Amino acid sequence: MNTLNITYTKAQKRVFFQSSARFKTIAKGRRLGFTRGCANYVIECLLDESFKVKKVLWVDTITRNIQNYFDIYFMPLLKQIDSSFYKWSKQDKKLSLSNGNLLHMVGADRPENIEGLGYDLIILNEAGIILKNPKLWDNSISPMLLDNPNSKAIIGGVPKGKNKFFDLVNNSLKNAFGWEHFQFSSFDNPLINKDEIKRLINELGGENSEVVRQEIYGEFVDGSSNLLISYDELINAFEKHNEYEKTSAEVWALDVARFGDDKSVLACKNAHNIYKMRSFIKLSTLELANEIKIAYYNAEIKPSVIFVDTTGVGAGVYDFLSSANLPVSEAIMSAKPLSDEYKNKRAEMYFRFSKALKNLNINVADEFKEALKRQVNTIEYFYNDKDKFQIISKDNIKKLYGSSPDELDALAMLFYDEVDFLPKKSNWSGYGW
Repeated sequence: MNTLNITYTKAQKRVFFQSSARFKTIAKGRRLGFTRGCANYVIECLLDESFKVKKVLWVDTITRNIQNYFDIYFMPLLKQIDSSFYKWSKQDKKLSLSNGNLLHMVGADRPENIEGLGYDLIILNEAGIILKNPKLWDNSISPMLLDNPNSKAIIGGVPKGKNKFFDLVNNSLKNAFGWEHFQFSSFDNPLINKDEIKRLINELGGENSEVVRQEIYGEFVDGSSNLLISYDELINAFEKHNEYEKTSAEVWALDVARFGDDKSVLACKNAHNIYKMRSFIKLSTLELANEIKIAYYNAEIKPSVIFVDTTGVGAGVYDFLSSANLPVSEAIMSAKPLSDEYKNKRAEMYFRFSKALKNLNINVADEFKEALKRQVNTIEYFYNDKDKFQIISKDNIKKLYGSSPDELDALAMLFYDEVDFLPKKSNWSGYGW
């Protein structure tokens, strides 16, 4: 056996080594270290013959993320051993070891790729998200476990309402044979600064907030979910493929990058049809503004308004486009909403988008669809201490999930305000109305 430098937290040791249960469910707070712990455990199992694990299946949220997960969580450990001992197939998402053992990684968005290879160990990562589709368990995973009586499953993630993940947790709580449940909070990770967690709790609405109970303490909150946008409605909007006649009801929205690894994203909507999205990476304020100006002048139908997020450097983009007489309008997320039931305009625009979604046709490139499917599970709402709807902030989403919902923000910004669509002037010169 190869000797690896692996350390486990107390929480990880309880799950991986101190429990003999065949099926283990783990409801956890964010940043617990569950994914890294599982990756370490999988590699150790495949290398150490005493575990009697020859084939492992790892199921995660999005197929497109698998390579990143492998690079971040598996490669640092594999680099400790001779590279001739393993081979990773980027195309097949399979790790083959020279001892004949195998790891197969798949995304829950493509359940047809899940093969029944008689796995000895199955890892379901982000179970609160992927088990929103109960068929993944009922039709794919559960039959595999039945076919191999020696197989084991580790099912963990942050709860996302009472879906199939909650049902499986109940197997443990009802003392079903072979099942054991664990619950850990973000505080159970000794590597995280506790004051940072407490600050995040305050920003998310305090100890009694449903978001905090779910995201920090790993609780299954009452009600179906505090996720604002329906995943099923989003998928339906992708699949309509309706033919439509373009009208003058054109709106654009530009989410301007605020951080080094964020993207600026432009979304274009004609009536109920979101027909185009573009992303811009590492452009200066002037470069981004010029790209939008060119897109505007080349557009077949000119938008009546272009909403621009003026947070941070977005103000510079807005000023440039305004001076060029483009129909820009500031989208100030912290501004006062039209309706008093919302904390701010960010919350209001997202609620407006969620209500409009069932009538939308979203026909954009696949790369944007994949991003939207991933981001839809990050937009959560709660009531603040003044009983107003509030959306989890963009900064906190990045802290919790590792990236900003740039594409989804651009879509929601299309609904920042009601837009009056005026008849086009026949002598439009390209410089305003």
